[in-house]
Amino acid sequence: MKSITIQLLLILIFPFAVNSQTIKLHSSAGYINTKDSVRLFYRFTGEGKDTIVVFHGGGFGSAYLVPDLTPLAAHHTLLFFDQPGTGFSSVVSDTARLNINQFVQDVEILRNHFGMDKMKVLAHSNGGLMVGYYATIHPGKIESMILINPSAASQKWQNLNRFDSTSQLILKQNRKIYRSAPADTVKACWDYYAVWARGKFPTPLHARRMWGDVCDCNQQNLLSPFLFYPLLSMGKWDITAQLSAVKARTLIIGGDKDETPVGVWEEWKNSLPNSQLLIINGAGHLPYVDNPAVFFTAAEQFLQNKWPDNSVLPAKSAGIVFATDEKGSAYLKARAAVINVENELVRLINKAAWDSVAAIYVTDATILAPGAPPVTGHKAIAGFWHTVSIRGMHTIELQFIDLEQSGDKLIARGKYVMNNKQNEIIDIGKFMAVYTKEKNKWRLQTDMFNTSMETRSPVEVPDYLTLPKN
Repeated sequence: MKSITIQLLLILIFPFAVNSQTIKLHSSAGYINTKDSVRLFYRFTGEGKDTIVVFHGGGFGSAYLVPDLTPLAAHHTLLFFDQPGTGFSSVVSDTARLNINQFVQDVEILRNHFGMDKMKVLAHSNGGLMVGYYATIHPGKIESMILINPSAASQKWQNLNRFDSTSQLILKQNRKIYRSAPADTVKACWDYYAVWARGKFPTPLHARRMWGDVCDCNQQNLLSPFLFYPLLSMGKWDITAQLSAVKARTLIIGGDKDETPVGVWEEWKNSLPNSQLLIINGAGHLPYVDNPAVFFTAAEQFLQNKWPDNSVLPAKSAGIVFATDEKGSAYLKARAAVINVENELVRLINKAAWDSVAAIYVTDATILAPGAPPVTGHKAIAGFWHTVSIRGMHTIELQFIDLEQSGDKLIARGKYVMNNKQNEIIDIGKFMAVYTKEKNKWRLQTDMFNTSMETRSPVEVPDYLTLPKN
C-alpha cells in the first residue's frame, strides 16, 4: 500500500517523469512447500551480494521487522521467513507439527531451497533462542549471527513486568475484544498490540517510532492458541553448554530498558566462544527502533568483519554510507546523496544556523508541516525552523529508511525525533522528502512530515501564525 501511494504521488507531481525508469530496492515474495504440505512464506528485500536470513520472534510473522530493518537492505539482501503457524505461512492446528525439532528441519528446508552452504543470521527475541538451538544442532551451517535481545539461553531467568496497572487493565479488555470475533479484526488487533507494545519500549512514546506492523499477517495465525508451542516444546531448556560448540562470529545486541534482564545476554556472551555483547543504553526490546543510529552502525561494522565496541554508542548519522556507495548502483548513489543532505540538515538545525538550513533547500522549496500552512521560500523556511526551536525543539534526529527515484526527482522516506534541552522527546513522526537536482546535486524541494503523537504536537505551527515569504 505504501509503495502504491509513493508511485501515485510520483505520477501526480511529476507527470513528465513517469516514463523514466523507477529506481528502488528490489523486493519479492513467495512460498516454499514442505513434504507435509506446509507452505513457508518468505520475502526478499535488497540487492546486496550477501544474504542475511532474518528470524522473527515467537508468535509473530516477519512483517513487524521488515520496515524498520529496511536500512540494512541497502548493502545486503534480507531474507525474511515466517515460521509455520505465523505470519503468512500455513495455519497449523496439529500441535505435533509445532516443535523445536521441526523448526530445525524447516530452517534446513529454507537453507537448501536457496542453496546456502552457510547462513548469515539475524534473529530477534524468541527467534534468537530458536536459532541458537538450531546452531547447536548444525554449528557448521552458521557463518555469523546477530542476536537482537534474544530470549534466555537457560530458563532460570524471569522477565520484568513493565506494565502499569492501567495498561494491564486496558490490555486485558482489548485482548477479550480481539478474541471475540469482532467485525474489524485488524482494528481490534491494532488496539490490542498498541497497548501490548508499551511493555517493549522504554516509554509508550517510544513505541510510536516503530513502523513494523504485528497485525500484517493471516489473522488466523495470530489468533491461534498454539502460537508459542515451538518454544514450549523445549521444556525447561538450558542450551548454554551446547553453545560452546558454536564457533560462528556472533554479535549480541540488547537494550538496557528491556523487560529481559541484561544478565540474559551476558550469559549468551559467556556461552558463545566467538561473540561480543553490545548494550545500548536507553533502548528497549527493539533497539533497532529506539536507537537506529547505534544499532545499524554496529550491525554494519560486524557484517564488515569488524567487532563493534562502545565507540559506536555516540553514533547519530541518519544512515550508513560506505565510500564505495558513490561508485555503486544508482540507488546507492542517490541514497548516499540524500543521507549526506539529511546529516547536514541535522547539523545545521542543531547548531541553530537558520539561514544555512534554508540554503539546503532549492529556492522555491516548500515545507508541508503538521498543523501549518505551506511554507515556501528561503526566508520563510528559515523562519519556520526558528519558530520550531522557540516552541521547544533543541535537537532533531533523522533516520533514512528508503527511497524511490524517477528521472530527476526522488522521494525519500524516513523518521524524525525532536528533543528539548533536557533531551526529552517532544515529537516523533514520519517524513517524505522530495529531492530534485540543482547544479548536479540533490537538494530538498518539498519537505513533508507529520507527527505520530497521539495529541497535537508541541512543535506544530498554528494556522494563525503568518511566516514571512520571499
